[in-house]
Amino acid sequence: MLRFRKPVNIAAIISVFLLLSVSLVEANSPNLVNFKPKTITSDLKSSRDIYKQAKEELPGDWYPLYRIVERIARANELDDRPWRITIISEPQINAFATEVNLIAMYNGFLDQLAGDSSALACLVSHEMAHHVEEHIAMSPVEQAQLRQNIREEALVQVTNELEDSKHNLTGTALEGVFTNFLGSMFGASGARIARIINTANSALSRSTQQPLEIDRKRVDEIVAQKEEDLNYILGENSQSHEFEADKIGYIFMVSAGFEPEGCLRAMEVLQRMPSAQFDTTRSSIPKRTDKLVELTQKPEFQNLSLRGKGKIYQSQPLTYSLSEERGSLRINSQRGGDTGADLENLFDR
Repeated sequence: MLRFRKPVNIAAIISVFLLLSVSLVEANSPNLVNFKPKTITSDLKSSRDIYKQAKEELPGDWYPLYRIVERIARANELDDRPWRITIISEPQINAFATEVNLIAMYNGFLDQLAGDSSALACLVSHEMAHHVEEHIAMSPVEQAQLRQNIREEALVQVTNELEDSKHNLTGTALEGVFTNFLGSMFGASGARIARIINTANSALSRSTQQPLEIDRKRVDEIVAQKEEDLNYILGENSQSHEFEADKIGYIFMVSAGFEPEGCLRAMEVLQRMPSAQFDTTRSSIPKRTDKLVELTQKPEFQNLSLRGKGKIYQSQPLTYSLSEERGSLRINSQRGGDTGADLENLFDR
């Protein structure tokens, strides 16, 4: 889990992050409204039949992504939960894990990994590992929006501070006026009392009518502090998270029978990005590549494929369906994706 150097509202950050993730996916996902998957029925006896149907139904990159997620899930006993995957129609070389078991893939990455299912499987398994390890990931778009929210939050904070200051000033002014008033009550003339009351009313009027002047310097100070806290949250564990997801993702994809070298080819694609050598939010690609090379040489990982194949043979192919918002493909768990059918199996006999 993340450790914080100073108190921050992590629940608020996560809530904003999830809302941003939903809007990003909904805004950029290819339209799947016309996709109407058939129900996987008992007459489809073999895996070959189910996969043939999926290939006929799922358009474009959806079919290979379904096959990759489905196979990795079964080979690593991750099929006790549904997985979701979506494609973002932007030419970026990027992917991220967000929401609950949702993997977002950019078209740019799919384009660069076309024809290399093992490299794509390494990328997918890396994001699945982020979910399994409960890492928090944000896309650059989400981080930019969160920083904008920080400035808006700072404006609200400064406004509240000025409001509090104004109220304190009003209270001080009235306290002085009525002290004079009480001290003058005895023996003071009626005119003197009237003047004191008028002074009090005048002080109230001036304090409530004066417009607030936002202290821009104070806003900048708050924004700088909040951004420092945010950078600490995003960056403190990012390198260890990436190394961890690389290692676990490598185990996932090799166990599913994909080529171990696929991870190295995926890193070659990432290496082409201009920011690869200067990424301060994640570990540099050369360091990650070196660690992956070390993994390929570890003796304890040599039989991963055999163990994963055994788990696949002991399980049934996973079905698929559209998520409720129709922006992502859901790979169902071994329990399937039809709650109504499950109820009928339990009680309508």
